[in-house]
Amino acid sequence: MAMGTKTHVLEVLQTEILARLPLKTICRFKSVCKKWKSTIESVYFRRLFLSLNRNSSSSSSSSWSLVYGQDELIVFNGRKTWDDLPKSPAPLIPPSFKRNHNGDCDYWDSSGGLFLITVGSDKAYCYVGSPVLQQWIKIPPPPSDPKGDSTVFGLVTRLDEDGVWTFKVIHSPIQIGNMYNINLNGTIYFGCLCVPGVPLAHDFYSESDQFRVVQLPDYPDHNKDYKRTLTTSGGFVMYLRTLAKKEETALKIWRLMNNDDYSWELLWEVRFPATGNYAPMAMHPFDVATVYLWSQRDDHLVSCNLRKQDYTVLGDAANDCFIDQSVCKKSVDELWRPRSSSDEDEDLNFQVCIWLFQFVIPRWMESVPRPPHAEMIDTTSLLSHATATHERMVREHETMMRERAAIMGDESNDDYFWMG
Repeated sequence: MAMGTKTHVLEVLQTEILARLPLKTICRFKSVCKKWKSTIESVYFRRLFLSLNRNSSSSSSSSWSLVYGQDELIVFNGRKTWDDLPKSPAPLIPPSFKRNHNGDCDYWDSSGGLFLITVGSDKAYCYVGSPVLQQWIKIPPPPSDPKGDSTVFGLVTRLDEDGVWTFKVIHSPIQIGNMYNINLNGTIYFGCLCVPGVPLAHDFYSESDQFRVVQLPDYPDHNKDYKRTLTTSGGFVMYLRTLAKKEETALKIWRLMNNDDYSWELLWEVRFPATGNYAPMAMHPFDVATVYLWSQRDDHLVSCNLRKQDYTVLGDAANDCFIDQSVCKKSVDELWRPRSSSDEDEDLNFQVCIWLFQFVIPRWMESVPRPPHAEMIDTTSLLSHATATHERMVREHETMMRERAAIMGDESNDDYFWMG
């Protein structure tokens, strides 16, 4: 065997062995030599690893959590891909990065294992990073907005392509109702303010500069007894709807088809012998036959197996699931609070929850794409910058209050409170 052929065979075997190791081990091996680093960071190696670990996306091996605002409601633990991460995804995210508008950092969105945050009053800029790799970069305002008057509202990624940053101007035909959204495979979905039950969708990787209007499958059914939510599972956007009946709970689930007309397919229609108001929380990110409901009557979480059409009450005794019951109760009651039967505006009854999102630990430790001239920093440096920004805001506020007191002739009264 020729020396060149022998060397090539050894390199192929080496690559195959590396791709079968846990991600944290692979990440450490990048520092062995330039050759290994180049191999591990290649597109071929990434695709090989994902193909070999295709079954690692099962419910027993995927760590993910359900988050509402700054609160982590439910944690599902699985660590076959990452060998030494914490039991919960939460410790990967510093507390200051949660959505807390009185804190140093405002969390805005998550996609493909990456997080989007803003720091203090510096809203024109944002930071995108990987909590797993502890890498962050600062993203400047778009080039068409030199004054920095833009608003940060979402993060869109498509993981099957090489990481690059692109800029695009798009136009919405309908006023966006709020900054909450879900995103999947490069497409972002918003609720509408003026037309309840009609989300907007835009594929950032298409050539179009327009949003698409997507009618929900039961629009315009304004039955206020329904509880509705949008989530994702198995690579699809899913629409969940529950209805409490006298002796059972009716559950319907549609998925949005990946076609040109954004049509819906009724995937499941089941009835469970469970009574009370069950709010649809989410589906498993990878298993389209597992849905999670919260009982507003008994304050517990139910896992429904749609194939077997049975359900299990989940609790802290489960080894792979942790539920913060008090936070779940508070969040669900806030999202699905009872409305008066005397409401005259029936549009108010058509409410779809898009405030719950899944934070899934990624199956690949892809480095954060870095725009030209952008500096890569670690989490410690970012938190230090956030702290310094917060302290500067406090000082500026104190100065402003003193100047206002002086103008009003009340310089002697320096006692005031400021919540930050």
